[in-house]
Parts: sequence; structure tokens; C-alpha cells
Amino acid sequence: MYDDTISAISTPLGEGGIGIVRMSGPQAITIAEEIFHPAHGISLKQAKSHTLHYGTIVSQGREIDEVLVTVMHAPRTYTRENIVEINCHGGIVALRTVLDLTLRKGARLAERGEFTKRAFLNGRISLDQAKSVLDIVKAKTKLGLEAAVDQLHGRFSEGIAFIRDKIAESLAEIDVGIDFPDQEEQIGQILPLLVKVIDYTNKLLKQGEQGKIVTDGLTIALVGRPNVGKSTLFNALLAEERAIVTPIPGTTRDTVEEEATINGVLFRIIDTAGLCKPTGQIEKAAVRRTEQAINRADLVLLLLDASSPLTSEDHTLLEKNWEKPVLVVINKSDLPCKLQQTIPGTAKNAYKISARNGEGIKQLSHGIVNLLLEGYVPSKQTILLLDVWEQDLLFRISNLLSNAAEALKNAQSPDMVAEQLRSAYRVAGELQGIDLSEDVLDHIFARFCVGK
Repeated sequence: MYDDTISAISTPLGEGGIGIVRMSGPQAITIAEEIFHPAHGISLKQAKSHTLHYGTIVSQGREIDEVLVTVMHAPRTYTRENIVEINCHGGIVALRTVLDLTLRKGARLAERGEFTKRAFLNGRISLDQAKSVLDIVKAKTKLGLEAAVDQLHGRFSEGIAFIRDKIAESLAEIDVGIDFPDQEEQIGQILPLLVKVIDYTNKLLKQGEQGKIVTDGLTIALVGRPNVGKSTLFNALLAEERAIVTPIPGTTRDTVEEEATINGVLFRIIDTAGLCKPTGQIEKAAVRRTEQAINRADLVLLLLDASSPLTSEDHTLLEKNWEKPVLVVINKSDLPCKLQQTIPGTAKNAYKISARNGEGIKQLSHGIVNLLLEGYVPSKQTILLLDVWEQDLLFRISNLLSNAAEALKNAQSPDMVAEQLRSAYRVAGELQGIDLSEDVLDHIFARFCVGK
């Protein structure tokens, strides 16, 4: 337990119905009682845990705000410390005035993520559960939220505990073989166990890759010559009027980017300027922006206009080596078809749509998911929301275990095998938050907001 008390605003700044000032630490209730005047004379120190009390915040005899105060006694709290939450009106002046009062009475302004850091250090949650709190706050899709909540319940920490237990079991068998050479045949029985753990570790890595898609999303660039309906399709995929649409070619001069969810997966969709031979500085800049968008896209949707014959510009785009997946989309299917020419190979399975009336949009959305995710739609049970640090440690565990397995296959010294296993055991401990340096912890929790 810490010996100081921290305080912070735990709700977004700005106007709102409710704003919360949160305190955690041994003096949280004492500080709150000094500035809170209850409507019914109930002492916060005498109040039962997890109860709500109505009254006012007062400073030097002047009422600051009408509030509700929640009192929670350790250890049955988020941080396993005494916690007080002062529910104020949501204006920034009221919140900051109440926060300043708590600081003047002895609290310290909380650092980023310090409430959750205390929850971890006080044994309330594991490290990955602490990180999943941030994933819940930052979730941009329903699937991302479900996966974060699933991880908050400890699925990843249970997996790491399993890996570490099996490594310890293997180490014990190795040590027996080292200490009692006449039982060396037991060492050979470790290999199947190591293979099982390696497969399980690689499964977690794969789930982390799927989770990265859910959290970071995938990028789609809408590409085509001017006036083929890119902006109309952009609006149709977003289900809102985000881009300006007119019959005048070249209306879009810059890239416009928005996020949309398709089958639970986050996509960043970029509406680009029409690709054509530029005739001026503005068009040159627009084409350059379009090329930059294409370079960072995971998928190109190449649009053609069904209401006009293929142009030389269309042919150039169809024959281009995009060096990434491409879906050809024939737009304006609601108009009389004039696209009579044979379309080059990439367009044989083109999607015919009318972005204006929504025809074929659902089928196109399924095609996007099928192409980028190979028909696999993630669920919360099949993904893990891992950051780069966690993925790197898992990869190191997999490599160390593979080295140990290879050493066993080649009948190398049991000491060499044991050294690889001990290293893997230590790395797994880092994932569990064991013996982590203060710098690493600070780096992890610095990504949180101040009030969390």
C-alpha cells in the first residue's frame, strides 16, 4: 500500500451532466470529509463502504457545488485503497475547483494511469488486466470492446501462467536428469511437452496478430479516374454524407479519411482525388496525395464507371501493378450500361454496385472482409489485444523454447537445454509483471489518462 493519497479528474473535460473527482489512498476519506458538508449530518468516516451521500462542497464557508460523494473502504476497491469519488456537475470550473481543494488538503495530483498502476501493484489485477482497462477505454468497435472485457477477466494472464507452469515442469525434469545421470531417459520425454507449449505460444501470437487488426484497423483506398463515384461510395460505406458529391469531375482535390466498422472490424477508408494526368500544381498535389494514400493502404478499391466506355486512364489503372490486394468495383449499375469492352483479368470477378442507391454495397463489404481476412471474421475468443512489448516477449518465449527443443533433438547437454528454459521462464515472468523495472511500468501506464 502507498502512504500518500492521489486525486484527479476522472471524466473527460468539458461540459457535461456529471464530472467526477476521484481520490485513492489512506487519507482519501479524511480529505473528503474536510470539504464535504452532508445534507443529513452523516460523517463520511462513519459511512458504510460503497455508499452514496448527498451534500455540498464548501471552501472557506462558500458553497462550491452540489454533489454526490461515493465512499469505498479498502480493500474492496479498484486500487485496494480507500477511494472517494466526488460526483460534481460537469463544468470544468466546478471540477477543477473541487480538485484544487483536495490538493490543498493534502492529496497529490495523480500521474497518468496511477490508479490502475496502484491496482496492479496492490495485487488487485494482473498486468495484462491493467492494460486491458486501457483497451476498454480506447475501444473503437463492439468487437474491440468485447475482446478487451474478455481480457480483463484474465484470459491472457491464464495463458501465460499455463506456459510458465509447463516450463517449470520441464525444468524440474531436466534438473532430475542432471542430478541423477542414470535417469537421463526422462529428459527425452520432455520434448513432446515443449512442442505442446511452443504450439500454444504461437497460437497466442497469432491471436495477437488478429487483435492488432481489430485495434488498429485496416486501410482501404478508393481509387479511380475522376467522376467514377469514389466519393459516393465513400459516403455509402460510411452510411453518412461525409464527402462532397457533385456531377463535376475533379470535385475531390484532397484525400478524405474516415473510420467505419465492417463485420466488427475497423476500417479506415480514404476517398482520393481522381487519378489522371495532372495539368496544374493543384492537380499534381492531389495526385501526390492519392499516391501516398495508396502506399499505406492494405486494399485498393479500383472504381470503374458502368455508364461510360473504358478510357485510357481506366486501362492504365487496370494494368497497373499495385503490389497489394485490389478489388475492381463497377459503379453506377443503376444507369444504362456502356461498359462493353472486355475488362482485363483483375476485373473478371468485379463487384457491380450502385453507390448512389446502395445496390451491391453489402456484397462488396463481404468481399472486402473475405479478401483481407481470408473469410475469417474474428470473435472475442479468437483474438488478443497485445501491444508491441507483449508480442515481442511472446516471440522471445517461442524462440527460446524452440532452441531448447532443438537442443533436445540433437542430444545436446542438458545444461544448455536448462539455460534456454530458464530464460523462457524469466521472460514469461515479465509478461506476468514479475520483477519489472520501474521504467517499464512507467512506460506502460504513461499511455493511460490521468484519472484512470
